[in-house]
Amino acid sequence: MKRLLPALFLAAASLSFAGDFTGVRGRVALKGEVVPGVTVLAFRDFEGALASEPAARSQGTGAEGTYALELPPGNYFLVAVKSGNGSLTGLREGDLFCFYGGNPVRIEAGRATNVGFNLVRVEKDPSPEISTGVSGVVYDENGRPLSGVVYFYGSPADGFKGIPGFFARVGEDGTFRARVRKGSFFVIARRRGSGDLFGPTEIGDYFGYYTRNPVVFAEGESRGIRIDAVRRLGMLEKFEGVSVEPSGIVLRARIVDVSGAPVPGVRLLAYRTEEMTGRPAYVSGRSGSDGAVELTVVDEGVYFLLAREKLGGPAEGEWYGKCGGSGSHSVRVTKGMTADPLKVVVERK
Repeated sequence: MKRLLPALFLAAASLSFAGDFTGVRGRVALKGEVVPGVTVLAFRDFEGALASEPAARSQGTGAEGTYALELPPGNYFLVAVKSGNGSLTGLREGDLFCFYGGNPVRIEAGRATNVGFNLVRVEKDPSPEISTGVSGVVYDENGRPLSGVVYFYGSPADGFKGIPGFFARVGEDGTFRARVRKGSFFVIARRRGSGDLFGPTEIGDYFGYYTRNPVVFAEGESRGIRIDAVRRLGMLEKFEGVSVEPSGIVLRARIVDVSGAPVPGVRLLAYRTEEMTGRPAYVSGRSGSDGAVELTVVDEGVYFLLAREKLGGPAEGEWYGKCGGSGSHSVRVTKGMTADPLKVVVERK
């Protein structure tokens, strides 16, 4: 493998495209070193995880770790793998794997979307530490225990951006336990530098996708799992000096109080129904000191917007407010939105 130098991203790479190119391209690395012979797979959905059928696959990456994959416009889940047969079927210990943390990726006609992959090596799972449910350990890319949070989702459809079914905190020794009775779950780990439980990940945060997802539990079953997380690095998400565009549609808002002063530390929640109860479809990070906040959604459509300081439980004593742009507190989100940021007024409950 070859050391990944920043200069590689600023120089012209060995890939060339005649005319418009629709699809994804980028570079693949393991612990900062580019890796040849890696296949990038594109899936319309990833509900079957390793058993999913790809819509397209790239040629193996070259000596510089670069790839290019032409795709029709649409949304895709992207996975990189280096295995004995170049596929996810029969993934074994020692194989290399990456579920792109920005999935799903939107592909637009006549545009090259830049996606970099930071691989992990598939490792053996530990023995379970509890009689019923799941226990395990989270490591960083250097094999050191990593604290944070492990999340259990029913589906990868929204890119694990919504509220999970449940979650478990990870200790400083990297271990976690969760009482799971039965069901099928996609398990991921995150460690945010902000310490927040929810919201978008930032440069420097960690993301880990359990390589053998989904985890299926029968009543009374126990399972031990290992999750290897990688740090989100801006350098890996560039190609020929061009930054990756956000996957999805970015909705911008400004959170203010009744006097118009900005309110920091408030999240924007997007619901698909007017009742705005239960789990939101999407959750933003916290608003900054200027009240600005960004919320990324995957699909176009009408969303009902609620701003609040906390997630879950009664809204007592916290900043709380609904989008005032319409009587139903909704906004229509479309691709290429360039409108001024929404103003959302919040009050103490």
